[in-house]
Amino acid sequence: MQSLTPLAHPAGTLAEVRAHDQVMRYRRAGAGRPLVMLHPAGADPFWPELDADLVSRFRVITPELPADCDDVAAWVTDFLEGIGLNRVLLVAADPCCLPALELVLLNGCQVERLVLVPAGAVGETGLDGTLASTFASPSVPLLVVRRGLSAADALPLLRQFLAHDRQPTPVG
Repeated sequence: MQSLTPLAHPAGTLAEVRAHDQVMRYRRAGAGRPLVMLHPAGADPFWPELDADLVSRFRVITPELPADCDDVAAWVTDFLEGIGLNRVLLVAADPCCLPALELVLLNGCQVERLVLVPAGAVGETGLDGTLASTFASPSVPLLVVRRGLSAADALPLLRQFLAHDRQPTPVG
């Protein structure tokens, strides 16, 4: 099983991009629609089975977020511009959930679908909906899957949600 953690990633999948006078490092694996995974450095906040599943279906990009970053949403915006992506699937783990929401609300045109994986009660899993900004940004489908959910239950939810190729609906 291929993993997206820094220790298990093949050396050939590490890349860098320069954007706004910063060198931004990231890991990449797979092919297909771009999917960006946000989580703190050194953390493994997702289910181990998720890595292999996503890599088999998507081009998975995992940026190395700087530890001293005050504005993660702005950093991710710059990163996406630097690697030339403007519509990505975004999966964010706690504590990156709030910056991911901010990114969608301020720059909804950069995100096609958003999955949040916060800590919390499993009973709140599977919440879905659509984020819409009052600006003329497209609406963004949202799924919340709690980390406490078993991989057997979480993976089908994620597969189904991420598989949709929905055109965004402009708001306003």
